[in-house]
Amino acid sequence: MFNLNFDEYKDKVLGCWYGKNIGGTLGTENERDTSINDVSFLPEKNQDNPAPNDDLDLQLVWLCAAERNGLYQLTPQILGEYWINHIIGPWNEYTVCRQNIANGFTPPLSGIMNNKRWQNSNGAWIRSEIWALIFPGHPEEAVKFAWMDSCADHAGEGIYAEVFTCALEAAAFVEHDIMKLIDTGLNFIPQDCRTAKLIKIARDHYNSGAAFK
Repeated sequence: MFNLNFDEYKDKVLGCWYGKNIGGTLGTENERDTSINDVSFLPEKNQDNPAPNDDLDLQLVWLCAAERNGLYQLTPQILGEYWINHIIGPWNEYTVCRQNIANGFTPPLSGIMNNKRWQNSNGAWIRSEIWALIFPGHPEEAVKFAWMDSCADHAGEGIYAEVFTCALEAAAFVEHDIMKLIDTGLNFIPQDCRTAKLIKIARDHYNSGAAFK
């Protein structure tokens, strides 16, 4: 059992909000750069306001859906309706999702139909924080909604990635040991999936003292 008072909760939510805005703004300039980035400055054109950022904006759509429908009334199909009505990103898995829903393939089918190229892509795990913020300290609840969210435009590894990050983030409200948090995230995905294997490789390199690059 853990004890998280409202002030602590609010502080962590605010930290997540600022961090997401800062990370999205810093990352926008380097989004298609496949080299290892080492960003330590804020682009001049974004000195005053955060850059528009699908990583964050999609989560606000989900928050709106939860507020209007009731959290435990949400279904993959309801999130699909919000997708088709409010999410206009014209690229990659977002486009596939919209096209599938328009053709009658609602979530979870929208994430796997005609989506071989993008189903394992990054579009889902980058928007996982919202469910962790709603279920602080309860990854077992948060991951149910992470699955519901990610199946709209992903399948397989693309879903596992969001489930992992969401579980870790929810647990981070009450646990500060990063290795324990990684273990928590891994507990919610298949141990033999590619996502889990890559996470374990990264952890092993870190524990061996290898330099980041």
